[in-house]
Amino acid sequence: MSFFSSLLGSKQQHSAESGANTPLDLVTYASGLASNQLEIGPILDTVREITATLKPSERPSPQDDKRLLGVYLQLEQYLTTKEPLRTFTKEELRKRISESLLTELIRHEANQQTVNTKA
Repeated sequence: MSFFSSLLGSKQQHSAESGANTPLDLVTYASGLASNQLEIGPILDTVREITATLKPSERPSPQDDKRLLGVYLQLEQYLTTKEPLRTFTKEELRKRISESLLTELIRHEANQQTVNTKA
């Protein structure tokens, strides 16, 4: 895929092309869409904390995957409400996520909303 089609959000892009098959892939993908990396820096602190302890080719733990899904939701919120150069929708961003990861993300989001409602 060309640089320009990635910027323009080509309709022909499929989830396999984005590589968003794990929570870490998803966070990497979403953070790359932000035009101002300084703005999302604090959101990515959790990612830095998790990846700093990983050995090469080691995957994050299931608990860390949940934390990464939380980071993605924060990035998604930023991209859909504060991104200055492009307009994103939640649906557009989620089209590029593998089906199994999307199911996991939706489940995590629902659990977070339940926790927030109880708090």
